[in-house]
Amino acid sequence: MSRITELWAAGDVPARDGLYRADGSAREVGIDSAALSRFGLGAPLDLEELLRGDPEGVTTYDIHPDCFAELPDDSGSDSDPDPGPGPGPGLGPGFVCGGDGAHGSEGFFARLDADRNLVWVVSMGDSNPFEKVEVHGTTARFFNNLGNSIEIDLTDHDFRH
Repeated sequence: MSRITELWAAGDVPARDGLYRADGSAREVGIDSAALSRFGLGAPLDLEELLRGDPEGVTTYDIHPDCFAELPDDSGSDSDPDPGPGPGPGLGPGFVCGGDGAHGSEGFFARLDADRNLVWVVSMGDSNPFEKVEVHGTTARFFNNLGNSIEIDLTDHDFRH
């Protein structure tokens, strides 16, 4: 079990802006505040190192009831690392969700597998809470409490299962 899956199981996510994957990898996340007009992934992060430097650098999370959706499983599993030519692998069974942290400006969105185990989570300190998610094909759009949104291509290598 990776450190992020341990945190998730305990009801916590890192307080540092980042994409944290259940396989233990992580990357910086950059946004321009709750406006969410800019979202980008940056350099790799070391969650263990971050928590050694700031053991209290976590926040509790709550999933918003309207920010939870089942993913379509219309094309099969995405476990093949080289799906070959064509439209690409399906999403596989699972869910996406979002919500808030312990402070009013914090928000997160995440992907869960069919058993509701964490696949990845994006945690942000200044995004505001995410209160709604829409899934269309292989994209998920997460809306914060101001109506601003971030769209994620769930087939992108950073956001795959």
